[in-house]
Amino acid sequence: MLTWVQKFFSPTKKLSVSDNLYSQIETLTERVVELEKENRELHDLVLEIETSLKSQIDKIHPVIYNISDSNKGT
Repeated sequence: MLTWVQKFFSPTKKLSVSDNLYSQIETLTERVVELEKENRELHDLVLEIETSLKSQIDKIHPVIYNISDSNKGT
């Protein structure tokens, strides 16, 4: 228990990390931001295509709700 307390309160050691690693992290972070932006744009385009297709399908074969016929069967 005493060693755990000593480790907990001992001064932290600073890790030496090269600048190259930081530059790689920065590059990857920028790439993630770019990919998220492209993903949002693609998602919006897919939604537009879906809406357009639904409207074209409804023009060809409109949905007809025949409620009175469904009540006769019950």
